[in-house]
Amino acid sequence: MADAPTSFSTISSDAPNVYIAAETLRLVERNLRVGKYASRYSLEQRTGKTLRVVRYRRMALPLTTLTEGTAPDAVALAVDTVDVTVEQWGIVALLTDVAQITTKHPALQIAIDRTGLAMSELLEREMCNMLLGGTNVVYPAAITARGSLAATDILATATVLKATASLRARGGAEFEGALFGGCMAPQQEADVLAADQTFKDASNFANVRALQFGEIGIWMGVRWARGNFLPVFQGVAAVTTAAATAEKTQITATDGGGTITSSTNFKFCVVARDINTDYERKISVVSANIASAATGNTESFTFVMPSSTNYTYDIYMSAAGGSGSLFKVKSRQTAGATVVQTAEPAGTEATAPVAPAVDVSVFVAWVFAKDAFGRVELNGMSLQSYITPAGASYSNPLAQGRKVGSKVMWKSFILDNAFFTRIETSSAYADELPV
Repeated sequence: MADAPTSFSTISSDAPNVYIAAETLRLVERNLRVGKYASRYSLEQRTGKTLRVVRYRRMALPLTTLTEGTAPDAVALAVDTVDVTVEQWGIVALLTDVAQITTKHPALQIAIDRTGLAMSELLEREMCNMLLGGTNVVYPAAITARGSLAATDILATATVLKATASLRARGGAEFEGALFGGCMAPQQEADVLAADQTFKDASNFANVRALQFGEIGIWMGVRWARGNFLPVFQGVAAVTTAAATAEKTQITATDGGGTITSSTNFKFCVVARDINTDYERKISVVSANIASAATGNTESFTFVMPSSTNYTYDIYMSAAGGSGSLFKVKSRQTAGATVVQTAEPAGTEATAPVAPAVDVSVFVAWVFAKDAFGRVELNGMSLQSYITPAGASYSNPLAQGRKVGSKVMWKSFILDNAFFTRIETSSAYADELPV
């Protein structure tokens, strides 16, 4: 009779299914750089939630000489103020007691680290979104609008000179060393390193600060840092009546079911938000006029959202007539969802961002002077991490879990629109956005 071996498969229920490495996978590193250019303020406790920053204007210069023996008319001081109200943000993770004692890695400590990291990235995102409200924008060559950028319109010395020249002309004050501060995307850095000898020469300098602050070089009067968590926009196809795709939205004029005026033209735009960061990433070009149904006056529109689950989707539409701005009517719709819009926008909603040309990706860089923007935290509620105590409590009588989280009460704001310039370019390198 042959031997009956006891193999691994026979007793595998008494062993782990897999060997787990002692170290977890490294997260994608995000270079958070924008916040270091902000002027920092602290809002004292028990003084409300609003900070006021005050600046006295320059006086108008005299127009005529003095008349002997006659006193000139007095000139009044004028004050500018910026008011900002802090907002509270937070994130919480719950770990069960079983999860804490059965996993290979220290899940509780990892949760503390990850919630703190998430809040840091949140602050960077909010500062970038706020700074997109600045109105001083330069583009390569003679281009004057985001939608006119082609894939070949990359960052170069001439574009940076436009930004710094206008900033100096507006009276922006430099940081240390008579240099402005700048932040660019890795793709923009690669473009100038590959094609611009002026930047190559400027970036080949020995500076220990580069290792500590993520600096990449001094170029055209700007000390540049690399940031890979900046706004990036990609243009995608317009909303049409054709079937939805991974990027394109389908629309159908629906008879009844709403209050939209019949036989009336509207225009549409859909913006895809990264599901992990909530950054606006893919923007459809504005559609052609699409008419509502022709019967009655109770029409609606039905949308089928794009199928990519890497994004949620905002819908914008114009007011009746299909002209003017597009206003947000739906927010953060899920991939593949069928969405019905029953009413026309009031015209007071948020307006759509400008789309790049289809299949063109646009990268953002900034050049900052001193006091361009600020960030304020409520004293006693700066960014902090928390952990509920171990053991039983009234709400957790069997000690079945612990919560960890982070919170902050803060706000970022523009101090002076004249003191920073946004640079928008395309790139020869991939945008690395989720598909």
